[in-house]
Amino acid sequence: MNRDSKTGIVPEKKEGFTVKASPFNPVKLELGAILITGVVLLLIIDFLVDSRGAQLGILACYGFSAMAWLIIRVKKILLISAASTTASKGDNKKIIETNVLPKQDNDSV
Repeated sequence: MNRDSKTGIVPEKKEGFTVKASPFNPVKLELGAILITGVVLLLIIDFLVDSRGAQLGILACYGFSAMAWLIIRVKKILLISAASTTASKGDNKKIIETNVLPKQDNDSV
């Protein structure tokens, strides 16, 4: 151990290896849940449905709906990311107002 001679305490590392949080972290978590659910569905589908064609149809519907969900989530994150990048540059603030922020009616108060 490397001890500090003055205090007798092991020095702690001040700076470590850190990675900036990704905006896609929630999508990664959802992908993991989708994969685990798909494997469970694959394992129990024999007990749920007898026909191979119906099993294939159920798995295909699950796969396509999971794919569509992930595509929608990724596009939404990319849109928000592009809008915030555009806003930070100071160019075309209208993109943020029209695509990201919900419209608010001041007359309905």
